[in-house]
Amino acid sequence: MTVSEREELWLREFAEKSGEDLAALLKKRESGYPLAYLIGSQPFHEIELKITPDVLVPRPETEEMVERILKEAKPTGKGLDLGCGSGAIALALAHALPGWTFAASDISQKALDLAKENAKKLGLDTRGTFYLGSWFEAIPKGETFDLIVTNPPYVGDMEEIDLGASYEPKLALFAGPDGLDCYRLILSKAKDYLKEGGLFMGECGPYHAKALLELAKEAGLISAEILKDYSGRDRFIRAVKG
Repeated sequence: MTVSEREELWLREFAEKSGEDLAALLKKRESGYPLAYLIGSQPFHEIELKITPDVLVPRPETEEMVERILKEAKPTGKGLDLGCGSGAIALALAHALPGWTFAASDISQKALDLAKENAKKLGLDTRGTFYLGSWFEAIPKGETFDLIVTNPPYVGDMEEIDLGASYEPKLALFAGPDGLDCYRLILSKAKDYLKEGGLFMGECGPYHAKALLELAKEAGLISAEILKDYSGRDRFIRAVKG
């Protein structure tokens, strides 16, 4: 792949600061290796995150989901980020919503450690609780939230992915033959962890709309709808407990 002028500038600046070899960095980037892994960071919404190959590189679509949530969020509340990875969603929301606290869970210890590190670096660690486990597995029984948000794996096992994604953790990308294994688990239990009137928001594949709406209906979530991203593709599922 071709390295853009902007990327080359970022890599040049990083090489000067870190002492890394610029030629080696450029060669690795040309192979498709994600820029965020090379320089070790990624801007996301209004924050800067440390990023390692243990987590997905945050995407612009996920920033869109954060923006949608902020448009309807109350001044105070409690949120849960399922499969938090680097902590991008929870920490961006916590930064923008000083009256909120957040819990975050991930099955990967390395991802969870990175999310904690990012929280501390951003001064948000006192408003976050981190749980090691698969989805709701480690969330205390009886705890409920005003918001549950997730960007789970939603790529089908045989689906082609782009070159950059091939370097990212498979655990964070693939979700069974149709890409819905994670959503089946999440939506089946979401109602138990949402307060009355609580909001569920998740990022999804553009071909999952019909199936996700059926899963939400089966789970007893009302007002389920699929929202489009800025490019006009079906990208988010929104639902309410009522």
